[in-house]
Amino acid sequence: MIYIICGELNQGKTTRIKSIFQENREGDGFITEKIFTDSIFCGYKITRLTTGNSEVLILRTEFFPLEDTPFFTKGSFSFYEKGFIFASSIIDDIINDNITPAYIDEIGAIELAGKGLHDSFRKILQTDKTIYFAVRNCFVDKVISHFTLKNYTLIKI
Repeated sequence: MIYIICGELNQGKTTRIKSIFQENREGDGFITEKIFTDSIFCGYKITRLTTGNSEVLILRTEFFPLEDTPFFTKGSFSFYEKGFIFASSIIDDIINDNITPAYIDEIGAIELAGKGLHDSFRKILQTDKTIYFAVRNCFVDKVISHFTLKNYTLIKI
């Protein structure tokens, strides 16, 4: 079964995924947590639910280190390839170790453009795992269509 956790930006999708994981006490996956320096929002990191290990995924471009090269830039954000590699490796572990349910935060415009976690997400959808994933309201119909999702339940925030 597929559960799509949908809501607006900053509405609590990540918190919902984390709470479902904590309630179930099984499975694995990742959440995307905000990074702050003092009270300044800098970007996001991918955090694995079972270990707490994390990798930076996105930084606001003005905070991106000059010595690093972004994987790509979209709007005012620059993306680290290692963040996507880390998230993809978690999905691979879930598939290879037959872990269920899977928690993925989040699928959106980048994946709809065929980048980011597109291929990993498509791969896990081909399994029979229970999957919880977050998506912003404006992308729900596009994600359902693009990935040809059937048998899903919407969890609205």
